[in-house]
Amino acid sequence: MKIRTALAAGASMLLAGGLSAALGTSAHAATGVDLAVSVPASKIAIEAEGKGFRVDLSNIGTVASGDALLTYDFSGLTGSRVAADMSFLEDAGCVITGKVAKCELYGFAPGESYVDAVYLRNVGKTAGAAGSFKVSFTAAGDADTSNNTVTVPVQVVDSGADLMSYAFDVVAGYTNDGKVIGVKPGESAPLAWGIHNNGDQYVHGLEFTITLPPHVVYNGGEFPGWCGVEPTMDVIKCSAPDLVIPPGGAFTPASPTSVYLREGFIDGPAALPGGLITAKAIKTSAVEPAGGRKADGFEVAGDVTDEQFEELVEGLLEGVVPNADEAGDVDPADDDATYAVHAAAPVAVDQAISVTTGYGKVGDTVKIVVKVSNVGKVSTGPGFSIKAPSGTSFVAPDRLPPVGWCEGKGQIPAYYTGETEISCGFESELQAGRSLTRELLVHIDAEPIGGDGLARVSTSVGKDSNPKNDTAKVIIKIGTPPAGGNNGGNGGGLPVTGDNTALIAGIGGGVVALGAVLFLVARRRKVSTEEIAA
Repeated sequence: MKIRTALAAGASMLLAGGLSAALGTSAHAATGVDLAVSVPASKIAIEAEGKGFRVDLSNIGTVASGDALLTYDFSGLTGSRVAADMSFLEDAGCVITGKVAKCELYGFAPGESYVDAVYLRNVGKTAGAAGSFKVSFTAAGDADTSNNTVTVPVQVVDSGADLMSYAFDVVAGYTNDGKVIGVKPGESAPLAWGIHNNGDQYVHGLEFTITLPPHVVYNGGEFPGWCGVEPTMDVIKCSAPDLVIPPGGAFTPASPTSVYLREGFIDGPAALPGGLITAKAIKTSAVEPAGGRKADGFEVAGDVTDEQFEELVEGLLEGVVPNADEAGDVDPADDDATYAVHAAAPVAVDQAISVTTGYGKVGDTVKIVVKVSNVGKVSTGPGFSIKAPSGTSFVAPDRLPPVGWCEGKGQIPAYYTGETEISCGFESELQAGRSLTRELLVHIDAEPIGGDGLARVSTSVGKDSNPKNDTAKVIIKIGTPPAGGNNGGNGGGLPVTGDNTALIAGIGGGVVALGAVLFLVARRRKVSTEEIAA
């Protein structure tokens, strides 16, 4: 019988192995399902009790996979030097037969990654080759089987610090059958990350950088004074010369690092690769450095129990001094970690636009009214661009409207007199069934007036599902308006004065609220009490 387990099932294994990075989607990914496995590390410091080896699993293909089988074979290890601790895998729900562990996982979406780990104990404390272990990661219909298996040669090496970064894919959660729930455009989700010292010496001073994928920006979390966020809000750089991470210790944020998917991203569902955690020790020391300190806003964990680790992860959910020669690293291959942000499909919206006709003679400034209507079922973030017919141009009003803006190409908002193309926004959400209007002034420069005027509606929220009503012709005619018409021309060529008002519906500017997000750091394993078939 198969049962579903949450984070706790794998906590002890993740504790031992650190946590992992996600593999980015390859530029040469196969068409179809393409599972891939990578184990970046291969070395253990001679006096370390052991080491968690990060195992990076990913679907770099274009099609979602079915359920996957992850197999570890430790029969090639040299027992006099290292030994696999199978209890971690057993606790995580894998089926153990001798020195082989088989673990079932739910299927992987395209671009989706998962973190696994194995823990090898350093039983010999002698330097030298320690054999190898093999990892295979398979699913039915894999288009490229060349990247499904990796053999990891293990070496015990001289003493030193051994940093390992980890970062989980950013998601809004998982369904009961293990499928990713993407982050909606315009919403936030936590990035779970951290840095471990798997070596046998102290790290004294740490530098690290968090880089976010395209379309994603930093949106909250406590960072101490020795960190800085780039103006683009997509890179966080930190340097802490006095920070100490002991052997077996971990460096983790004390509060969630919240990231925000830009509202205008409309190409989901998609996995956005390009996230990166980089870590570097400034110095290392065989003995505990004097004057080391715990960093404000972060927790530095020493040896922790499974229960403490579980509490640490649950707490996450709730709530530049280069010196490479002096620092060194026993196994720098796992110092960096990549991850992706999973974007959900945009909300389907439907807006319509209409424009009244303007009448006058050459030299007149006439008024037209642009109306944007929400004919869909959800609120939108309305705006529009508009091109004046040839022979005419726009005139900025003497008095700015109380809400919203219009601007020309590269000009300061409202100073667009003489422009033939402008764009306008409303600074308001537009609720379903409501409309917003904007009065614009158009100067008739010369005859003949062309028929090329066009207005196009846009939205900062969601993706318009019905483009047929997204455009409207802009018509300016020589003559007088029909009886009862409201043109706004003054016959003398002087600008129309007074309020150029916008009728506002809705609740005003949108606010991004940081609330509790149901976020499962570890993807749900499929645990079987029956033996997994080979």
